[in-house]
Amino acid sequence: MQFHINPAFSELGMALHLGALDYQVAVGPSPDQLVDSMTEAASLRQQELMGEAASSDPVIAAMRAAFKATGKDPSRYRPSSEALTRRVLAGKGLYQINNVVDSGNLVSLMTGIPVGCYDAAWIKGDITFRVGTPGETYDGIGRGGINLEGLPVLADADGPFGSPFSDSDRTGVSENTTDLVFVLFGLNIDVAHVEAAAEIADALITQYCGAE
Repeated sequence: MQFHINPAFSELGMALHLGALDYQVAVGPSPDQLVDSMTEAASLRQQELMGEAASSDPVIAAMRAAFKATGKDPSRYRPSSEALTRRVLAGKGLYQINNVVDSGNLVSLMTGIPVGCYDAAWIKGDITFRVGTPGETYDGIGRGGINLEGLPVLADADGPFGSPFSDSDRTGVSENTTDLVFVLFGLNIDVAHVEAAAEIADALITQYCGAE
């Protein structure tokens, strides 16, 4: 499996640093220590923003600008990191899904960078990062059909399967997942911040997801 970036992104005048990590994992419920870390991160995020909107975070603001550049209204299609932060600021806490997805959500909340967790068994051929075209859709996890036109998307031989807005059901992580592809969407974000987020992701997945 190879990772390709469509040359059209070079014309948008913004930095593009994607992180792609792959692991063998054991998917299951999140251990108490991970759940405690999620609770602590939510509290810290509330303190950091101190009543400000999620969009005031510089990394989230940069992602919103990236969505505008690719042709999507970020007030209607929010970066997933913004959606998580808004949820936390509303006092709802992070979702608890499984150890892999929870680790990804924790990375996203801590860093402001959208991430994607994908079951490699359902990815067909090489992966290309590009902008969604007119008429492209997929069923988002818990969202139903999503209009992908103008969204940055990951696509394989069967079409788009992921984005920094919401990922598809097709490649979603389940209890049967053993091979994980973890992507950090560093659009309009400094490479050092993406690298730091990748280190956090590696630590969490290695510690809590039985990763190899």
